[in-house]
Amino acid sequence: MCGIAGILGVRREIAEPALAAMLAAIPHRGPDGHAMAFFSPEGNGSSATRTTAAGLAHARLAIIEPTPSGLQPMVDDSGAIITFNGEIYNYRQLQRELEAAGRPCKTKTDTEVILKGYVTKGIEAALGLRGMFAFALLDPKKRLAWLCRDRLGIKPLYLYYPKGGGLLFASEVRQLLAAGEELVPRRVSPAAIESFLAQGMVCGFDALIDGVTLLGPGESLVVDWEGRPQKQVKYWQLPFGDGMHCTRERAVSDLTTTLREAVDCHMISDVPLGVFLSSGVDSNAVAAVASGVSRDPVHTIAIGFDQPRFDESAEAEESAHLLGTTHTTQSLHVGEMLGDIERVFAAMDQPTVDGFNTYFVSRAARNAGLTVALSGVGGDELFGGYASFRDVPRARLLRKVTDRLRMNRALALAGRVASSRRGGVKLEELAHRPADLLALYMLRRELVLPAERRALMDLPQEADPSSGLEQSVLRALRDGMPSDPRNAISSFELRSYMRDMLLRDADVFSMANSLELRVPLLDHRMVEIACSLPGRWKRPDPRPKPLLIDAVGPRLPERVPHRKKRGFTFPWEAWIRGALKEKARASIHAEDVWKRLGVNAGAASKLWDRFEAQDPRCGAPQMLALWVMSDFAARHGLYA
Repeated sequence: MCGIAGILGVRREIAEPALAAMLAAIPHRGPDGHAMAFFSPEGNGSSATRTTAAGLAHARLAIIEPTPSGLQPMVDDSGAIITFNGEIYNYRQLQRELEAAGRPCKTKTDTEVILKGYVTKGIEAALGLRGMFAFALLDPKKRLAWLCRDRLGIKPLYLYYPKGGGLLFASEVRQLLAAGEELVPRRVSPAAIESFLAQGMVCGFDALIDGVTLLGPGESLVVDWEGRPQKQVKYWQLPFGDGMHCTRERAVSDLTTTLREAVDCHMISDVPLGVFLSSGVDSNAVAAVASGVSRDPVHTIAIGFDQPRFDESAEAEESAHLLGTTHTTQSLHVGEMLGDIERVFAAMDQPTVDGFNTYFVSRAARNAGLTVALSGVGGDELFGGYASFRDVPRARLLRKVTDRLRMNRALALAGRVASSRRGGVKLEELAHRPADLLALYMLRRELVLPAERRALMDLPQEADPSSGLEQSVLRALRDGMPSDPRNAISSFELRSYMRDMLLRDADVFSMANSLELRVPLLDHRMVEIACSLPGRWKRPDPRPKPLLIDAVGPRLPERVPHRKKRGFTFPWEAWIRGALKEKARASIHAEDVWKRLGVNAGAASKLWDRFEAQDPRCGAPQMLALWVMSDFAARHGLYA
């Protein structure tokens, strides 16, 4: 796991200091070394090169073969050069295949198998990679560069095409900003602000910074030496169907085998590795399988929290005892966390309201001596663990009913059904949304509702008035949407909340602590099986996620499925009304920041006043979103 960057098609006198600044922006990703180099295409002569040199940079967190032989950029005998972020879990198998094909590897690294795979198969080599990865590979002979990203989008690769020509790419948005205003202006995208306010994350593949985009999951991009796109290929996509034609018993057997393989290969490491363990099914599933396949005791780590409502450490310790793991509980104290909130804001690469927990968990793991940690991310999305799998179909049914009721009866029903004041607000909003799964799914996760967003800024032309997402993002979510409602919601969760928030936050906030976070439940072979199964098999029976539980088998501690589902969340309501009130208030009232963003500064202050007056449409999550956006814009000098 590392950080990468590169520049193509930009004059060397501009590109060299820009690339150096991009590399200097990510010391947290490269505590074990960093390097940059410029390369010329063959046939240009040694003189060249003010306009044709391509720059690559690499910041190293050494995991596999932590010796000088793993340093990057890495050059192959063929002349191909790579800078690579991630892990290839089947690299040993690929090494054997390459040796049999007469292309033996000189190092024991997973990086080299990508280089030699390309020399052997071209960009088709991506099909054989099992892992999480983002890389850029230069081919000086063909005067081309190949950029590629893993199937699920676990590792990021941001792109920017400067107005003067060329291409910049990087692991983080802040690296692109570090290249300088001449190359990457700090101008924000109004559509990205809208989607962040609506969903608490910047949705889709366009970043907050105007013109910055993400290479899509499962995509290869070939560009020429000047950075001009030549070929873009989608080599993998989520394989949802209308249901696998096999028995449930066979499906569980396939999942069991693949889960063991996935966890086993995700445990390959030459540095200390552990498993995040909480009270939930997903982390216990990973820990149970890991302890079953490992020859040595598995190290598990749990987080203790000094507020009992949020503390899962006792249940985690019970599981660790039953699984026989070497267990560590790292205690988090409210005072310490409150004092370090600014560090989390500084670590943020794009605005988010959800990554704070990942930051503190990752720091605790690093403090416990780990460099790699396995997480249970993906289990809820694949196996129906979220409340959205229950609530969205119910909301669609209720919406169909309200079509036949007068509005006052619908609102009365909403008041009776709602379990909270905020829930009542969402149910009132339901009357204004179509009886459509995607529209209601987005409402389920919506943060700042349309009326409050319109008070802040005009609706961007390309955005949907209700959800706040760009029409292109909504169309992409509908493309290939399964007919099975539960699988449709799984598709939305995987391609929205997980991809645009959980995985981005996991990458940024784990790497902010120089920790590699791995997600074995998102092994692409696991995903392929889970996506092919009928939605009805993913319903509680009444156990949550019964397919996953049955796939793990008897090693899963017996009490785990019966524990109440709890996420590791923070008491933002108490904090923003208490210890963090003045910091949040000052940031939300920063009128000059909002004006530079093209946002109605007075409206932001009025929303804060409504929060203090206990308006349920303006609760702590909405104030956190405003605080995050204001702080991020001020920190990075952004403007509209």
